[in-house]
Amino acid sequence: MDKLKTGIKNLDHILDGGIPVYSLNIVSGSPGSGKTIFVQNIIFNSARNGLKSLYLTTISESQFKMVRHLQEFEFFLDDVLGDKVIYGDLGTVLRKQGTDKGLEYLSQMIKKHRPNIVVIDSFKAIRDIFPDEKTFKAFVFDLAAALSIWEVTVFLVGEYEEQELTRLSEFAVADGIFHLYGQEEKRFQKRYLRILKMRGTNFEQGEHLFQISHAGIEVYPRMKPEGIELQYEVRSGRKGFGITRLDEMLCGGLIEGTITLISGSTGTGKTALALKFLLEGAERGEKGLFLSFEESVAQLQNTARHLGWEIDKYLADGRLDIKFISPIELDVDKHAFEILDMVREKKVERLIIDSISAFESSVSDLQKYKDYLWAMAQQLKKQHVTPIFTVLNENLFSPMVVTKTQISLIADNIIFLRYVEDGSSIKKVIGILKARGSDHDKALMEYEITKNGINILGKLDKADMLR
Repeated sequence: MDKLKTGIKNLDHILDGGIPVYSLNIVSGSPGSGKTIFVQNIIFNSARNGLKSLYLTTISESQFKMVRHLQEFEFFLDDVLGDKVIYGDLGTVLRKQGTDKGLEYLSQMIKKHRPNIVVIDSFKAIRDIFPDEKTFKAFVFDLAAALSIWEVTVFLVGEYEEQELTRLSEFAVADGIFHLYGQEEKRFQKRYLRILKMRGTNFEQGEHLFQISHAGIEVYPRMKPEGIELQYEVRSGRKGFGITRLDEMLCGGLIEGTITLISGSTGTGKTALALKFLLEGAERGEKGLFLSFEESVAQLQNTARHLGWEIDKYLADGRLDIKFISPIELDVDKHAFEILDMVREKKVERLIIDSISAFESSVSDLQKYKDYLWAMAQQLKKQHVTPIFTVLNENLFSPMVVTKTQISLIADNIIFLRYVEDGSSIKKVIGILKARGSDHDKALMEYEITKNGINILGKLDKADMLR
């Protein structure tokens, strides 16, 4: 089946290539949910591909007001108006001349302009013109029949609430239903898109985040890989830290493509250890990406320099990249998708997220937080990326607590850093709690962080372990 490509970021991927041509689609949502911009974005993108659209208004915004607002968006093209994008007023005809003349006017406009796409906005507003539901229902079926004869792709836009989608007559004739809605969170408003129905094509179900930016509509698909998406080649190569004793404890390093958690209290060196992992990869010609939600790029560079590591040359030649994302503005729906996008674009082999505790603090729904981490971890494995997630353990001297939300279930490997008391001093110890596929060292090792880097001093005395 031929498909109409929307040109909206990631939407055609969700629709398995686009919207089937000659289909009748309803775009529903409350006022302000983005319906009109959504459809306008599609018709102007289509105009770039040589397709013609007929946009008929009813009692919503006038075409002049609509065009004035659209000029703010990058997708808008002034030179296609009247040629590839034609506006008409169906509402005035329906109100002054009656519904029969409305269908006649629609047919005349289609016959005159021969559009590929027809939009009626707002379709729900037409309901008030009809005396009863029976008369309106007859109009809907006559309209659908007329449009099918002309072989156009149709969008009916309306201010429908979700509970209306299953009981109003217009939804019975729809081939596709897009429902747009918003959710208020403490820091910002979120907009979501759900495709409730789409005849003739596969599509990804569930809610997908979208944003209205200067570019137009940008969709961020829901991440929940399943079925064939979870099938990937397992590799046996090792990725080391470049810290001899630690790599020996891990039987040569982390197995390529496995997920590692580094859990530790504040000040134990989680960030430094993760950074060393990337620098070791860069030394071997592997591309690394460090995503920081806690420290700025300048702070991380200074940390590396103070530890005697040559970070600047790797940043300069592109083998290492550091991005800082403010946790205050973090939107996990968007950023989880963008992380995977950066990994693909930069062909990253080693990835650090420091820390996923910042993810947790930005999400009100902890189950959603865990689902996103799991989905992201599976996608990274599929791409043979070896990621490390750092996690804050708020129990300074606890040997057993890894995370407070049990996200350790996603990890193949767990390295923990903690403090032990030694008389009037405090020592740092490192241990391998879990290393899938490896007969890892079970000993607790004392370590120190100096101007020469991270040094593992040896096994912790039994007396110290009992303290």
